[in-house]
Amino acid sequence: MLFVIVMDAFMVAALLLGGIVGGSLTIMAEALRGALGYALECFSVVVLRRIHRGVLVDMEFGAGKLEQVASVVIAASMLIAAAWIGLSVLHIWVGQRALGTPLGLAYAAIVGMVNLYVNVLAWDSVRRTVTADASLIIDTQVHLRWVKLVCSMIVSVSLTVSALSTDDVVVAWAETIGSLFVASYMSVNAIGTLRSAVPDLLDRSAGATVRETVSRVLADHAQTFERVLRSRSRRSGRTTFIEIHLAYDAALSMADVQQRVEVLQASIRRELRDAEVAVVATSTPA
Repeated sequence: MLFVIVMDAFMVAALLLGGIVGGSLTIMAEALRGALGYALECFSVVVLRRIHRGVLVDMEFGAGKLEQVASVVIAASMLIAAAWIGLSVLHIWVGQRALGTPLGLAYAAIVGMVNLYVNVLAWDSVRRTVTADASLIIDTQVHLRWVKLVCSMIVSVSLTVSALSTDDVVVAWAETIGSLFVASYMSVNAIGTLRSAVPDLLDRSAGATVRETVSRVLADHAQTFERVLRSRSRRSGRTTFIEIHLAYDAALSMADVQQRVEVLQASIRRELRDAEVAVVATSTPA
């Protein structure tokens, strides 16, 4: 991640310079997206460092919510960048935004090729950090890096066509197609991220699948307790937190109750690998 951030710092500066000097909408759009993404990558690294060093261990449900917040912010920044690109394309066709000069567009095309190469290196660097139990924020970074890589490919093609063409109409169409493709691609990915992260931030339950699994396991162990008083679940990042309140026969010893609780917890964890199961045992109400 630190390797990626260092490379991005240089590329954001180069993209901004290329956009200003070249006057290309496509390179300016890439620079805006890059700057927003860079700020969020720095935030992600700070969160990850705190997670790995145990600074966030006091959070009741882990750092999953914080990771989801980072995902939402990343998605929101992508939507903002996409909206800016769309508005700028409109300005080109109504004559409110001038096209870049040939020399400026050539410089922008060179910067675009370098940016593509850097994004390939960055994507591969982040991809190789992924493990089976990787943090949600790492998965989001890999996804974001893939989006950046695909966008930089389109940007590079668009900039090359703009730099080689001497026809203003061709340049305008190259800028429009490249910019709108990037904006659309960013919007689709941003909406997908928001759909997966926002419901959990709104404290939605873990979902029907988890509820059905818990109900099935409870039914299989119905003979070990008197009744279910309450059952609820929630997600935090990759982890599912399940809390079950059960009533047990008051005649049972504490050791018997504990043994039954442990068997029930083990059964649920076999069904839900990333589940944290808490069972609260009380005596049978009178």
